[in-house]
Amino acid sequence: MRKQSLVASGWVKAGALTVAFILSGQGVAVHADDTPSSPKPASPASTDYTIGAGDVLTVSLSDAPEFGGKFRVADSGVISVPGVASPIKAEGQSPIELASSIREALIEAKQLRDPHVSVFVDEFHGRTVSVLGAVNKPAVYPLQKRTTVLEALSLAGGVLPNAGNVVTIVRGPASAESTNTSVGSVQTFQMSNLASGKDLSANVEVKNGDVISVSAAQVVYVVGAVVKPGGFTIQDSANGVSVVQAVALAEGFTSVASRRAVIVRQSTSDNSRVEIPVDIGQMMSGKVTDAVLAPNDILFVPTSGARRTAKAMGDVAMAAVNGVAIYGIGYRVGNVK
Repeated sequence: MRKQSLVASGWVKAGALTVAFILSGQGVAVHADDTPSSPKPASPASTDYTIGAGDVLTVSLSDAPEFGGKFRVADSGVISVPGVASPIKAEGQSPIELASSIREALIEAKQLRDPHVSVFVDEFHGRTVSVLGAVNKPAVYPLQKRTTVLEALSLAGGVLPNAGNVVTIVRGPASAESTNTSVGSVQTFQMSNLASGKDLSANVEVKNGDVISVSAAQVVYVVGAVVKPGGFTIQDSANGVSVVQAVALAEGFTSVASRRAVIVRQSTSDNSRVEIPVDIGQMMSGKVTDAVLAPNDILFVPTSGARRTAKAMGDVAMAAVNGVAIYGIGYRVGNVK
């Protein structure tokens, strides 16, 4: 797990106790002390992270190192500090609060009179968010601070070129508790509104246990005698992509292209398919209605003079699409011979 990359320092008052904190590029180190030498305003980042089960902490005491060491927070949320009879609750506390708790426990146990305690979050495991779907690095990521949807997607390396326009968040226990909703409740957002900032309410804070999923874009394929055969994302799922628009996305016909083509449509319930002959020339002239392609349809444009049945053209189209490779913002397939 990577370590906290923040730099800040300051002092905060906690009753009669003054707690100094230092955030460094090596993690979160927190010192409990009585006598600050140069008080400064506290950084909000000091309270961003609350410790969770599974986190690995380093507790240091400059004047009594035997009471420190490396501790993994138990599933019950506690750590056992040498010299203290009862386990100390770590889960739910910030590093500042835990440093203070350890200090008070050592004093109450009559082990030390004035301990100087540092708490360092070495590994973050207690608070996580899962980012799945059409992202570059789908994985479970630690929440080291308050994190929004866009920040979580950034942790996953951003979305893939074939990402769709729907982002789904399945809420975990922490979200359910803070929003008075049930665990597993679902929120959906439009990626276009989220990325453009048109809907600021969509960039919500994610919490421990949430699952973010980015949908894959719906795609139509154009293969055969076109300039740039390939697969193209359906940007507007409400209106779809028509046959003529699909040809335009493939940058038009080659000089040997026939205007009589076939749409290969896969069944959603089994492996069967249907071939639908279309006359693109008639569609372009407005003599017949321009047909709308369904997601995953293959539009095959044969060469002029080629005499094939619709099924034979469908076989050629399926073979062409099998060699898809991703380039740029969409898909490209090899040229069809």
